Amino acid sequence: MIDFHCHLLPGLDDGPATINEAVEMAAALRKAGYTTIYCTPHLIKSIYEANNEEVKISLDVLQTRLNNENIDLQLICGREYYLDEFLFDYLINPLPLGETNFILLEIPGNIQLKLIKETCFRIKRSGFTPMIAHPERGNIFVVTGNHTKDRFNFLNSDRKTESMKLLDYLISLDCSFQGNLGSFLGIYGPQAQMTANSLQKMEVYTHFGTDLHSRDGIKYLDKRLEDLGLSIKS
Repeated sequence: MIDFHCHLLPGLDDGPATINEAVEMAAALRKAGYTTIYCTPHLIKSIYEANNEEVKISLDVLQTRLNNENIDLQLICGREYYLDEFLFDYLINPLPLGETNFILLEIPGNIQLKLIKETCFRIKRSGFTPMIAHPERGNIFVVTGNHTKDRFNFLNSDRKTESMKLLDYLISLDCSFQGNLGSFLGIYGPQAQMTANSLQKMEVYTHFGTDLHSRDGIKYLDKRLEDLGLSIKS
């Protein structure tokens, strides 16, 4: 299995503080059946600002440690970019997911829908593809019980039409959508779980990830993506 979103590198963001904790998390991921991990530390202005070189060095150090301890796990560089006014300063020298052209993009819940569309369009125009991280966790695509592939029931009726148009637009741009394992397990609450299940039934998701941050999340790895019927489309 491939984990497309994981905070495994130590000391760079709100992931593990030490390499020993990172190794413990890596061993648990391997035991759960993962073979490849995209390491995606946050990049948020004035909060988590490790540069690309620091990310690469941290990954190399951890990969060497895993190899020495016979933990058969392939680590691949990436970032989780935050959609704000500083984003395109960081995308002058982007760090996509490995050798792909995917830019993992976290969308804050209070952002204007117009800005989301404009940002994703600019990213596509620059030759990269936005991969929307855990869309089920924000309040952009909040879905209630009734759902089909063509129709949403949004909790916030004031945003229903615009949200539908936003989703259609992002799909038309060939954006990718990454769902969190924990969302399907209810870790982020019943609304995120309901939205995740609805988006999955609508075949919106293209990729999945654990979004693992610490050893505290290891216990949730007992439920693997394949156990939940979640598969990668691309």
